[in-house]
Amino acid sequence: MDWSKVPQGAAGGTVRISGAAGEVVVKADAFNPAEPARGLLKGFVEGEGFVSIEPEHFTKTIDAGENCWIKIADYGRTLSGMRATQPVDAPSATPGKDSPCLEYQTYLFSTGAVEVVTITSPTLNFVAGRGLRVAVSFDDETPQPITLVSANYKAQNGNRDWEKIVTDNARSVRSTHTITKAGAHTLKFWMIDPGVALQKIVVDCGGVKPSYLGPPESFRQP
Repeated sequence: MDWSKVPQGAAGGTVRISGAAGEVVVKADAFNPAEPARGLLKGFVEGEGFVSIEPEHFTKTIDAGENCWIKIADYGRTLSGMRATQPVDAPSATPGKDSPCLEYQTYLFSTGAVEVVTITSPTLNFVAGRGLRVAVSFDDETPQPITLVSANYKAQNGNRDWEKIVTDNARSVRSTHTITKAGAHTLKFWMIDPGVALQKIVVDCGGVKPSYLGPPESFRQP
């Protein structure tokens, strides 16, 4: 693609391919936004209706005393993992109080409802009477608690949900958020319970196609 010849905004055209068996016309769409300028971009940018993030590529991490997120190199299905860490017998953390936070700077062109797909390791509820949770938020909205594993979850023979999670080596949950305007937004992940390991994060603005590993990581400017 010669981007110097592509008009700003959304554009479309066709590519005509000819061969011995005949001719095929392929529809091609392009999006060349007027802003942000590539050199001024910070973090991840939406493309094809999604933002796909490898968790170790955070913009900022904020610890809360002993509570923190740590990197596990070569863990998971694509690049690495970020694990929520605190003493296992400590009470659940509270976002905004004693919860460490991972921040991801993003630039979104889409507005309205978006889904954040959180892909984690297949960890179980290893503390009696307590499940596994994280919280997700954009910008200054109230962190939304997400239950990965309920307190009464039982991974026994015949639990088809657990069998699929083990087969995939991943657990996937979704949360819905509202983006009121296009532009820069900060996606935040808060620890509530220890032992959660993030493998991939996908902000689905309506463009994610079905796949086993999820979309490849989006363009980002460190």
